[in-house]
Amino acid sequence: MFKGLLIGLVFGVPIGAVGALTVRRTIESGFFAGLLSGLGCSAADLLYSCISVFSLTFISDFLLQYQCPISIIGGLIVIVMGLSAIKSPQTAKAENADGGKLAAMFISSFCIAITNPATIVTFITAFSIFEVGSIETISQGLFLISGIFIGTLIWWLVISLVFGFLRRRITDGQIAVINRVLGAAVMCFGIVVIVRAVNMLV
Repeated sequence: MFKGLLIGLVFGVPIGAVGALTVRRTIESGFFAGLLSGLGCSAADLLYSCISVFSLTFISDFLLQYQCPISIIGGLIVIVMGLSAIKSPQTAKAENADGGKLAAMFISSFCIAITNPATIVTFITAFSIFEVGSIETISQGLFLISGIFIGTLIWWLVISLVFGFLRRRITDGQIAVINRVLGAAVMCFGIVVIVRAVNMLV
């Protein structure tokens, strides 16, 4: 579990589209909005770590075989999210999100993260770097993936706490800038994903 925790902390650094969306959603809709957004990404990481740990090659082979079209779909989703951020109401005084919106935030983050099949390769690389031996029992595998999940979740908890605290000090003018900057950043992430996937096809 300790090695899994280290893998989650090192390889779960919240950069990329989900990280930007989590910051924006925390500022706009509160702590739980940010946490649920990050949790969606952690859930996707959990799924991919399960595939890697338990050597579900028939699933990983399928995902890696169709990595390019899956990544393109994910890139398009990310671009739409970025556009939505730019066009969202430019106010810092949004109320905390309700249950329906929180569920939508979780699902959207999960969809973005799950459309990156290369995460399987990332985990395999991480296992090699941290010298994770062969998994001989189901309990060993469960401890490992539990540690990974907790490690990634710690990042999202910290981000949600920090920006949840800062949101009270942000003005309407600042939230407008934040929405545009983070929205543009998210769109750039989506474009990069699509370009990279197209290059792999070519």
